[in-house]
Amino acid sequence: MSFTLKKGFTFGGWLPALIPQYPSYSTMRNDTSHPIENVESDEYGLFQAYLAGIKNASIANPNPSVGCVVIKNNKIISIGCTEKWGSRHAERVAFAPLSAADLEGSRVYVSLEPCTHMGRQPPCIHLFENTGIKKVVIGCEDPNPVVTKNGIRQLQNLGIGSFNSYYSNEIKAWNYPFFIQQKEKRPFIALKWAQSLDGCLADDNNGWKWISGEESRTYAHWLRQKYDAIMVGIGTVLNDFPSLDIRNLKHPELRNPLKIIYDPEGKIFECSLEQQENIMQKTFSPGTHKVVLINANILNNNKRDNSNWHNKMYNNPEIHFLTLNYKEENILAKNIFNEEVTAQISEILNRPLQSILIEGGSRLLSSFIHNESFDVIHLFIAPFFLGGEKHKLFSKEKRGFQVYPNKEVALEKRLHIAVQEKLGNDILIEMIPK
Repeated sequence: MSFTLKKGFTFGGWLPALIPQYPSYSTMRNDTSHPIENVESDEYGLFQAYLAGIKNASIANPNPSVGCVVIKNNKIISIGCTEKWGSRHAERVAFAPLSAADLEGSRVYVSLEPCTHMGRQPPCIHLFENTGIKKVVIGCEDPNPVVTKNGIRQLQNLGIGSFNSYYSNEIKAWNYPFFIQQKEKRPFIALKWAQSLDGCLADDNNGWKWISGEESRTYAHWLRQKYDAIMVGIGTVLNDFPSLDIRNLKHPELRNPLKIIYDPEGKIFECSLEQQENIMQKTFSPGTHKVVLINANILNNNKRDNSNWHNKMYNNPEIHFLTLNYKEENILAKNIFNEEVTAQISEILNRPLQSILIEGGSRLLSSFIHNESFDVIHLFIAPFFLGGEKHKLFSKEKRGFQVYPNKEVALEKRLHIAVQEKLGNDILIEMIPK
């Protein structure tokens, strides 16, 4: 499933639309790979549909966030994007304000193949029947086996359908969580971290502000909005008290992700008064649900404690303790989001859990990498050397943590680099398994 994206495109979207400091297309004219400005071309229409699709990042999940654009007389007359899960699809949103006369002779561009089956919404394919639409261009096939190629085939039977693959990889990358979930029947896992040139995620005094620059941090916050949940280990919480929210986006901030804390040993119950205050003010700030993943026996033992700190967490309707039933760290990544835990988190979200962004620390990231339990890596590399060993991936200086065996170069699997972009002074690399 390896593929490479065109310049300016990432798994998070089209960078000029996401990052204020990123060069606009007008300054990228020496790159002729994007026929964006030719309004008469099908590629122009599909690019506009792609842009429409990223506007409702996260709220369409677990549906794909699709865009639909209607063009008549070389002018865009309507734009639609998939609404909240269970609500209208992009085609219905785009068609809603238009009359029959508006549709007559128009061109319609849809980033993903229209659905042909009854779900929470009626089949979108019927919207195109007996409308006088001149043509409908689809940018990417739907991976759902119920839909795949059926939508395109039915449009072709109507004499108006065509498929244009120019932006297929970019559309697939934007909706990659949907593609993976359709194929693997499990939540999509993304890993994200920033590091120095020598691979340090922080200095040996736990300092990390800021390894990456402003542009990288803006994109990282956009990724938080794109994914359903964000996960960190308890060590990161007790050292940094991260807010795990979204800030300073170019697009409207639609919602914060669900926060997941991996704490199998229940260290959150042992923190000091100062740590308790910082956790409640920052990491556990009100407004979003928080999930603590903990071993069942540890949770049961702590439930006997009636201290103020314990009761404050137990009685908070936004804090949820979910139990894990295994002990070995090296099987963490393969079992942490099993069917039971996924179903429980989905109930908290009030919709199926589709994607999780793992942000750290280095121990948690190492486990997911070691077990090859990830679908994409978002890596930010800053142009400086930091030194130290404590906060590197697979560091052997981590106390009380699984030490992974050394691997042989000849036997190690290579990842596919799908994206290489310069963000300010940083380099963004996005990789997927081959």
